[in-house]
Amino acid sequence: MRFLPLLLSIPLALAQGPSKTGDPVVFGESGSYPRAIHLANGNLLGTYTRWDQGNNTLVTVLSTDNGQTWSPHGEIATEPTATHDLDNPYVHHLPNGQVLAAFRNHDRDETGWTHYRIIVSVSSDLGKTFTYLSTAAEAPAGPGVWEPFMQTALDDSVQLYYSKEVSNGGGQDSIIVTSRDNGKTWSEETVFTGQAVGSRDGMIGVAPISDRSRTKVAIFETGDTAVSPTHFTVMVVRTEDDGVTWGDERIPVYEPQGFEAGAPQIIRVGERLVASFGSNEKGGVWPQGALEVMVSRDGGLSWGDKTVVKERPAMWSGMIHVDDDSFLALYESGGTCYAQKMSF
Repeated sequence: MRFLPLLLSIPLALAQGPSKTGDPVVFGESGSYPRAIHLANGNLLGTYTRWDQGNNTLVTVLSTDNGQTWSPHGEIATEPTATHDLDNPYVHHLPNGQVLAAFRNHDRDETGWTHYRIIVSVSSDLGKTFTYLSTAAEAPAGPGVWEPFMQTALDDSVQLYYSKEVSNGGGQDSIIVTSRDNGKTWSEETVFTGQAVGSRDGMIGVAPISDRSRTKVAIFETGDTAVSPTHFTVMVVRTEDDGVTWGDERIPVYEPQGFEAGAPQIIRVGERLVASFGSNEKGGVWPQGALEVMVSRDGGLSWGDKTVVKERPAMWSGMIHVDDDSFLALYESGGTCYAQKMSF
């Protein structure tokens, strides 16, 4: 009998990764790139790019039951698909009650992209309607700018992260700019990954390691442009001063051998960090693949407990925590966006 406590503890020690709770629910129809945040009133606000006939439309969706159901809510922007590349929406609730939306809105013609922008719009009705606020980044002839992500810093400034291509060689850097007037104007850009390693870094997400911590972890996909323009792995870097400076150490989250892993995001769930990414280890021509998550219990210094959330196709994942022991994994599959609850 004295061995019984040890035997009973073995399954608990092994059951460290998250598992699915229920079936996936529809987050949004006819689109991709789902993202979601908490509003101060307790509701969840989501956004994605909806493919209308002849237009790309950035829409918002709302959940009043912690992600069990989602309903159409509002519209951020719409543009003709033939002349504009409207995509990568991300929403953020400010302490003053307004909601910002950052997104790419590039001009294009039959030859490709002709003008690059990261636009910020603002809503005063919790994400139902938006008006133009500012242009956070712009490059009339390139290099390209992509995939904005926003956070409020501990000093109440707004941090906007995005990816920026370098002028030659196919590389890409991670950028941060700051606003101290709720998104109306932005600081000069600071490069914090990619500048010295000849890599293509992108798809940034950022999470603090604990509530109101000055230590944060930024996740991104990265590829060595000298080896292959399409081979990606997932890395993180850390800041100890709330994003003012970032360490040079690139810590691997996942590096599959002979396959790709990319399009990551990161959130904090209780005392854990959870990273999501797509991977084609189980089949699919990249960027098509399965949605997987991994967990860190030491502030992003090491990662484990790889778990498949959705077999292929599952693309462009987002995540949002529900409580200290569960979260929603968001993904697009076959042109529909879904939310799958995961629990520890």
